[in-house]
Amino acid sequence: MRTKTIQDIGKKFAKWCNHQIEEMGLGLASGTPGSGNGKLKGDSYCNLPFLLEFKSERDPHWKGNIEQARREAAQGNWDKDKWVLVQRDPDTSQENPQAFAIMDYIEFLKLLKKNKEADPVIKTANRELKWKVKRFIDYGKSLLNELE
Repeated sequence: MRTKTIQDIGKKFAKWCNHQIEEMGLGLASGTPGSGNGKLKGDSYCNLPFLLEFKSERDPHWKGNIEQARREAAQGNWDKDKWVLVQRDPDTSQENPQAFAIMDYIEFLKLLKKNKEADPVIKTANRELKWKVKRFIDYGKSLLNELE
């Protein structure tokens, strides 16, 4: 069995990350065509609104990796603030990794706000509305009885 190179380990992690995007139902995701040769930026070719940079390192270089993600987001037809660094936890196996997403804090808050707006929660019971709905149902039942 041949020894895995650093590039093989990185490609395997990128494949795992892209598979997770697809498993969550967020659309198709694959490795970026021509990644590394300067044509397209980021490590994932998908429809997410963020540039994704994947790193699988024994000793994570957080600062340098964040700088790379920010730089590529600024260069690659992306909003310069819409980047995510996905870093594999070096204490987990490569076959079943745990990963962390690191992103701009304000963009994170915007995602939370957008999620909250998309899923409104009724905070208090509206007694008047409940009474109107009950009257509507009773009226509908009486109307059906008359028609029969």
